[in-house]
This record gives sequence, C-alpha cells and structure tokens, in this order.
Amino acid sequence: MKRRIHFTFTFLTLLSLIAFIIGATMIARNALNDVTEHHLRQYISMVEQDTLDMTYEEIVDEYNQTVDDLRITFINADGVVLADTDADELDNHLNRTEIQNLNERVIRHSDTLNIDMMYLAQQLPSGDYLRVAIPSASVLQFLNDFIGLAILIGIIIIVFSIVISSVLIKQSLRPLEELKTILNDVNDGHYQDILTIQKYDEMNVLINEINKINAKISNQIKTLKNEKHKIDFLMNQMNQGICVLDEHKHILLINQTLKSIYSFNIDYNRNKDYRFLFRDESMQKAIEQSYQDKDDQQLVIEHNHHYYNVTISYSEQSWQQAPSVIIMFADITSLRQVENLKKDFFINASHELKSPLTSIIGSSELISEGMVEDNQTIIDLSKRIQHEAKRMNHLVMDMLKLSEIENQQVTKFETSVSVEQVLEDVINDLKLLKTTKNIEMIKDIDLESIMFPPEDLYQLFKNLIENALKYGKEDGHVWIKVFEEDRTIHIQVKDDGIGIPKQDQSRVFERFYRVDKARSRMTGGTGLGLSIVKHLVLNHGGKISLTSEEDEGTQIDIIIKK
Repeated sequence: MKRRIHFTFTFLTLLSLIAFIIGATMIARNALNDVTEHHLRQYISMVEQDTLDMTYEEIVDEYNQTVDDLRITFINADGVVLADTDADELDNHLNRTEIQNLNERVIRHSDTLNIDMMYLAQQLPSGDYLRVAIPSASVLQFLNDFIGLAILIGIIIIVFSIVISSVLIKQSLRPLEELKTILNDVNDGHYQDILTIQKYDEMNVLINEINKINAKISNQIKTLKNEKHKIDFLMNQMNQGICVLDEHKHILLINQTLKSIYSFNIDYNRNKDYRFLFRDESMQKAIEQSYQDKDDQQLVIEHNHHYYNVTISYSEQSWQQAPSVIIMFADITSLRQVENLKKDFFINASHELKSPLTSIIGSSELISEGMVEDNQTIIDLSKRIQHEAKRMNHLVMDMLKLSEIENQQVTKFETSVSVEQVLEDVINDLKLLKTTKNIEMIKDIDLESIMFPPEDLYQLFKNLIENALKYGKEDGHVWIKVFEEDRTIHIQVKDDGIGIPKQDQSRVFERFYRVDKARSRMTGGTGLGLSIVKHLVLNHGGKISLTSEEDEGTQIDIIIKK
C-alpha cells in the first residue's frame, strides 16, 4: 500500500510537471509568434508608405542593406514576382497560402530559403501584392532552459512528496492493532461502538474484515435490486395499465403505462386511497363492488378521448399475505374507432346508393308498366337509368379502391415511373371533361421519373386532377407542379374554381364528404376522391395539405420522402 501511495504521488507530480511544461511552451510559442506578427505589420506599413516615393527595386535594395532577416516580395495581380530581396527568378506566387489569405499571418516552410518563415501579405492600391516575411522565431533555447529548470524543480517536488507521504502513511497505520481487536469482538458477537475510537488499526486487516461484511450486504442488496428491476422492467414494458390496491384500498403498485394515462405521481401518492387516482364514478363503484362481493368486475371507461377496457380482479392473498385488488387497463380506442368507421361507412354507403337505386327503380317501373308511351320519354328514362347505373358503378369501384388502399402496407418501391407519361395518361382519360369546360392544363414537371407504384401514382393524379376539373370554372386553368427538394417529392395541383369554405376544409378528406352535394352528384362525384388520395399518401409515408379561398380556387400540396 505504501508503494502504491508513493507511486501515485510521483505519477501525479510528473503528470502535473509535463502538463505545465507543455502549456508553458505553447504560451511562449504563441507569444513569440504574436511579437513576430506585430513586427511584420509594422514592416508592411513602412514598405507600403515607401511605394509612394520609390520603385519596387529601390525598396528591395534599400531594405536589403539596412534590415537583416527581412524578406520583401512584390507580386503583380497575375502572380508574377516583380521584385524580391532574396531571389531573382521565382515561379508564380498567386496560389501561395499568404496570397490566398491576405492580411493573415501564415507560417510555412520556404522552399527558396529552406527555412520556416512567417508571411504577411496585402494588396496595394495599384492591384499588386506586397508580401513581407521574417524567419519564424525559434523557442529551442527557451525550451532547453525551461525544461532543465522544470526537471530540477520536479525532482525536488518528487523527493519532497515522497518524504511527506511516508510520514503521513506511517501516522495513519499506527493504531491498526486496536481496530483489529474491535473487529474480532464484533465477529464473536460482542458489539462495540467503533465510532468513538480515536486511534487507528492495521489497515489491511480492517479492509479485509469490512469487505467480508460489505460483500454479504452488497450481494443481498444486489439480488433484491435485480429482482426489483426485473419486475419493474416487465411491468413498464406492458402496454396495459396495471394498479394493485391493498386490503385497505390503498395504492401499492402502479406501472408506467397507467402513470402516463392519469399523469400520476406514484412517489407522492404511494399508499394513499385509490380515489386519489381514479376520480371516475363508475370506476369507484366497480372497485367498491369488487371489495364487497370479493369478485371480479369489468367495465369500459373513457378518459382523455381514449377508451379503456378495465378488468378489476379480487385476490384473497397477495405477496403481503393479505387480500388485494388488481386493476388492468387495456386501450380499445382503435377498436372503437374501427367500429365507428364501419358504422359511418355503411350509413354513408347506404345513403349514397339509395338515390341512384330509387331513380333506376322508378324509371324502370314507368317503362315496364307502360305508363310512358312516347319514344322520346322512354329514351330519356333509359338514359337516366344508364346514368344512375354508371354513377352507382363509379361509387362501388371507388369504395373498392379505397378499401384496397386502406389495407395496403407499402414498405419499398422498386419501379421507376415516368411522371410525364402518367400525367399524359390521366389527362387523356379526362379529356372529355377538360374539353367540355375548356380548361387549360399548365404543367411544370422537374422530375423525369420517381420510384413509385404506377397504379398508385395514376390514382393520385387522376383523383386530384379530376377534382380540379369538376370544381374549376369554365375557361379556367389547372396548374400541375412536380419537383424534388431536400430529398422529398413535392406534388402540387391547383385550380381557379369555386374554392372551399373555411368551415369545410378540415373535412374534405373524409369519406363521402361533399362541400356542395347537389353539384357533386350532378358532376358524378362520389365524395371518395380526396379520401383515396389521402390514404395513398399516408401509405407511402407522406403528408397532404390543402389551401383554398372561396371563388379563388384550391391548391393541394403533397410531400413524399424520396
């Protein structure tokens, strides 16, 4: 132990000494460089002043005779050396570091003089460059003197540290015999208060005895902590909320999921009545009923817009050897949402199919029962039946397409699709609608191709452009823009049509939602187009947004990661 303490003292002293030498050397070197730079700036000011009265050659000759170790170089704007104090023929200097970094000091090796130099350059009013240089200040002699002195001081400090540490260690180890006796008495079962001892004992024996005791205690604590961490980990990894109440209806345990649901601080509310956690009246009644009947209870509650299936189980015996109640929360919000979606879907689908079916049945009955005699009326009714059948077919196909897209899970794309070609196919399919309303299509496509399922891209463009044509004004415009930015694909479709009121903009992506129901049915709209687009974009990890003003038009923006 003595040897280790001596080694530690010596090592720390050496480490401090080395750190001091390195730090002091760096400070000295920087100081010398700063002084040299200061001289360079004085010289460059003087030489620049001389250029007003003397030629470059005259300046070079004068400083060559009067100032030692100063190198002056004049360089024209093309990098050709015009005059230099130390050389006659030099290569082009335009790419030299000091010329590229004007008014900044540069320390580098000079190939001409074969020594390290500090350079400083600036541009003269004439456009030429003036460069001055001084040999880089050497700190070798300074370092030799400084290191020698530091080593001498270090040896003195080390010797002094060894002497002091030896004295301290000797004093510390003196009273170990007395502590040994006390520890032996403790091992024999005779307890003595060791806090009142004023002397020391044998250090190694003391450490060994204490380590034995600590090993037993620490192993037990470690085992208990591992078990606790294991249980806490399993409890907190569950996606179900769990709470355990004791026989007095106090909170014994609660996992992280339930803490998050109720924003509950278990450290503050541990062992408090369950009503501090559950404020819902139905929950309180179910818990009381479980304690009273000693039986299980089950209910569904709503909390913060989420639905939970709650199971309350009564147990006759817990780890505390007493009755307890276990409460488990299972989030069924998604199931409720699916049920509501199904319900809304069937209601809306039935409502949408009812109108065309009624029209078809009514028209066919008029014809079949001979209530219509003239051919023109029969033809009109037949056309109505055909129109309503097509509308119903269109609606069913859109519902099937939406169902297919909602159940689609896209993880990667391996097909390169021409954006221009898909757009041409969509525009050709919608040519009749475009021609009827005389709408001009304006395309701005900056992408030749993207990795995307062709059918999905076709459906996306078709529904967006069809919507823009249907609700655009006659003799209007539809703008289509596709571009890439920050590794994301941007698709914009804009029209100058009727626009969408503010109160309806948040709902236009819902199934069967129409802003103007009469106009939508008249144009053959099913109310599913934008819903199909939204689900396509979400399936591909993208975002969709809408900007619209009444009587000014609507713009749909889609962003998809490349």
